[in-house]
Amino acid sequence: MQTGVSLCMIVRNEAEYLDACLKSADGVADEMIIVDTGSTDSTVEIARRHRARVVTCSWANDFSAARNLSLESATGNWILVLDADEELSRQSREKIPDVIRTSHADGFEVIVRSEMPETDVMKYEDMMIVRLFRNRKNYRYAMPVHEQIRGSIEKNGGKIERSDLLIVHHGYSKKLVQGTVDRGKRNLEILQKALLHSADDPYLHYQTGVTLMSMGRKEEAYSEMKRVLTLDCAGMGSAILERLFMKMSQLALERNENDDAVMYARRCLDYNPANGIAMYVAAVGLLSMNRITDGYQMLLKIRENGGSNLRLDIQLEHLIKACKELLKI
Repeated sequence: MQTGVSLCMIVRNEAEYLDACLKSADGVADEMIIVDTGSTDSTVEIARRHRARVVTCSWANDFSAARNLSLESATGNWILVLDADEELSRQSREKIPDVIRTSHADGFEVIVRSEMPETDVMKYEDMMIVRLFRNRKNYRYAMPVHEQIRGSIEKNGGKIERSDLLIVHHGYSKKLVQGTVDRGKRNLEILQKALLHSADDPYLHYQTGVTLMSMGRKEEAYSEMKRVLTLDCAGMGSAILERLFMKMSQLALERNENDDAVMYARRCLDYNPANGIAMYVAAVGLLSMNRITDGYQMLLKIRENGGSNLRLDIQLEHLIKACKELLKI
């Protein structure tokens, strides 16, 4: 007999975060399926304390394969996917039973809010990702890294709805993952191997660019992201295209290519008019081109947005003040 919700996870050396993650799913998950890919710390012990079913497998540099192994072991009607360095918000924990009871959807996009390092211009970054979906044998993950379930659901006629469910991701505030593994180096190796077999896959080039950018290899990152624009990227989805143009605008601004920075920022804003980073890049780019009035108006939009996640509040006010002086307002 099926239970309601199966929490499905893959882990390796995640003792630092796992307990908090599993506690956040208490009361929602009727069962917990944890695929361990070779932990040497207390990860497995913590999982078993939460009465999780632990499945062990060797790591083959393929996140989708490990994800799909967790799905095969699930008996619930619904699958909830978390990473060990994530927590389901309390409000979302309370909402999930009603969401799955009252909807005819096959999957839900949830907000995955990644906390960014203190040195980053953003406090956090939000992405809409399918993390809650019906347990169907033909719904399986694809891509060896930054794995995706959406394509499989849609290919099989499933309907995906957007929700306001929130998962908080702590991991991007640290460089090392799984205890001692360098995140960027690990992901880049997997992506480059995948590109040998799928050289024209825009999503792989996009993720390669994002990874190189996180490693400080910005020239290479910019080249990879430009490559995406030469490919058929229509199927990548609006959330990913928003991030692509946001990051391209940042890279162009750093290169003092102000025209391109403003262009990419505006393309980002076409997907999400409230993207604070794109508004800020556009404002600085416009000011750098001596388009003071246009830059000033963009700065005011950032202030009006209110919910901006920028760490630039003081700098923003200084720029607005400088614009007012130049415009004699």
